[in-house]
Amino acid sequence: MFDSYDLFSSTGKKRIRSSIITRFPDISDKEIKEAEEYLHSFYECCLKYADIVAAKYKTPFLPKGEDAQKEISEYESECRKQYPEIDAEKIKGVFSTVCWLANR
Repeated sequence: MFDSYDLFSSTGKKRIRSSIITRFPDISDKEIKEAEEYLHSFYECCLKYADIVAAKYKTPFLPKGEDAQKEISEYESECRKQYPEIDAEKIKGVFSTVCWLANR
């Protein structure tokens, strides 16, 4: 329903809203707002951990080392505990986007 980069821009957020409306044409404004708030909360959760990874490893991509991968998996698990509906690839996408934006 969204690309991880969409969470970082107003244009992307509009795309998410449009995607929600297209996928669920009978959705109410209240439900759209709830979905947007949910995604914003998800974004904030991921951002907390992604900022740690970006600052620690200072690479414009997810670091590949064994220790780094273990740490990323732990952070991913924390996000999945709070947002089990969102798959691991979306979470890693947010982490990767933060590394790119912070260290390019």
